[in-house]
Amino acid sequence: MKNIFQSLSIATLLGLFVPFISSCSDDEDVFNEWNATYVSLQRNDYLSGNVKKFNLTHDANGIGGDEIKMAFTVKTQKAVSTDMVIALSAKSETEGLDASQIVLSSSQVTLKEGQMTSEEITATVDPTIFASIMEKTSFSFSVSISNVTTNDKNTVISSSLSTLPVIINKAAYCNLKSGIPSNSQLISNRAGWIINVEEGVEGAPNNLIDGKTGTDVALNNKGFWFTVDLGEAKVLTGIKTNHWANAYAPREVEILQSENGTTWKSLSSLANLRWYTEYYVHFSYYYAISEISDYYYLYKRSYGCYRI
Repeated sequence: MKNIFQSLSIATLLGLFVPFISSCSDDEDVFNEWNATYVSLQRNDYLSGNVKKFNLTHDANGIGGDEIKMAFTVKTQKAVSTDMVIALSAKSETEGLDASQIVLSSSQVTLKEGQMTSEEITATVDPTIFASIMEKTSFSFSVSISNVTTNDKNTVISSSLSTLPVIINKAAYCNLKSGIPSNSQLISNRAGWIINVEEGVEGAPNNLIDGKTGTDVALNNKGFWFTVDLGEAKVLTGIKTNHWANAYAPREVEILQSENGTTWKSLSSLANLRWYTEYYVHFSYYYAISEISDYYYLYKRSYGCYRI
């Protein structure tokens, strides 16, 4: 019985091991997911979210806001057994941004034997390319692994971590800001100015510009507009308004211009304003209107009363 048991045991072991040895010998190039080397991309700030976002402002000084620069590395989950060359590519997902405008610091990186992380790579976009776009808009692009060259046949590009998506949010052009403009003074001679106010607004239109603190135009709990025809070309740096109290000050202001008093073009708006009895709207430094023969302003606001 002992001999039989030993024979059966040896036969059983051979039956188990021989096929395994044969499989490794015959299928050396077959991918094995359990032992594979997975290649992926990882942003330096990967903890901040799956999508990298940049926010841009736009005014007369140009494009401002975030620097469009994404830093990342190529990674593997274990040290590579042989040198590995990884090719990278950038792709634009929206019109207005060309792939050629997405600059990679390197389109190819090498992981040396024993390494798990590459040198840092950056993807950058020059924000000035958006300066001609006045509207609020968004652009998206991505950086991906396009190819991996290695002698390790058991290497695969990660299906879920090989692409880094990016969104660029650009604000609409805004030529306005809160604050007192420098090197400026109020226009005291308002003769010839023509004022119009929205129907239903209380107070004579000229109350806006008579310089008196006891007169105004007002409308309760509703926004309204008024226009000021300056009668001639002027270079303005801003507008000052006065209000009865903080509660009557504007919460939102929009300024529009017109050359004929009929067709209006918005210079943008300011929202979430602080409550002041005196309020200044500051035109950005490089805005001039001297070439316009007649100039009008239209205010839209939350509610309350106005004096200029």
